[in-house]
Amino acid sequence: MQISEDITMLSALQKDNRLEAYQYFFMKYYKPLCFKACQMLGNQERAKEEVQQLFIEVWKKKIYRQIDHSPGGFFYQLLFERCQRIQQQAAPSTCPPCQTGPAVVPQALSPRWIIS
Repeated sequence: MQISEDITMLSALQKDNRLEAYQYFFMKYYKPLCFKACQMLGNQERAKEEVQQLFIEVWKKKIYRQIDHSPGGFFYQLLFERCQRIQQQAAPSTCPPCQTGPAVVPQALSPRWIIS
């Protein structure tokens, strides 16, 4: 399970769409990707779901054809971007300590009061 094996399996996957090669990458990277997703999302179940969805999407859309040299790096980058989108979508619109809602710009700082 060294880099040379990754390259061999990547070649088999890209040239022949071999499911065994794809399963190899799933088995090799699933747990480490789940760990990384859990670190980013703070929820183990959500992390597992996102990693599974990532692998499904990569297979169905044949995104694996875009891998040029490092399958591990490719999967980690996709996961990182996916988790960042989730974090941005889940960003609270309320003030966490007091739950008072979004910040309101004081009237004195309103653009109509600014003199150019």
